[in-house]
Amino acid sequence: MKVVCAILGLFLTALALAAATRPAAEQEAIDWLLSEVKGSDAVFIRNGSEYDGEKAAAHLKSKLFWAGKRVQTARDFIVGVASHSEASGKPYEIRSRDGKQRPLETWLFERLEIFEKAAKAKAAGPGAAGRRD
Repeated sequence: MKVVCAILGLFLTALALAAATRPAAEQEAIDWLLSEVKGSDAVFIRNGSEYDGEKAAAHLKSKLFWAGKRVQTARDFIVGVASHSEASGKPYEIRSRDGKQRPLETWLFERLEIFEKAAKAKAAGPGAAGRRD
């Protein structure tokens, strides 16, 4: 019984170490990207199989957890976790409703740009859009 408790304790410690602490703004961007995937009506393609947004987001979230501290930014997330299969090395793809298929990495970087522009506008405050510095 002591051995089982020791193994369980080591496992829980390893999980705690694997969990990443990243800057709050970067975590917010990653969470937003995951919500974009989850809420999308596109088809996500991984290793030749098709998934809806909810399943794709769950898979990416799991990969993010296991990536741990090596993912510190939204860009790290896109390039290191959300762009390709660790098993096969094949790129993940997305197919929109119009049938256009492209790398998921490209789609995620486009979404990140939208998020960053909105965050910048929010930080600038009201009325900043018409202001010239």
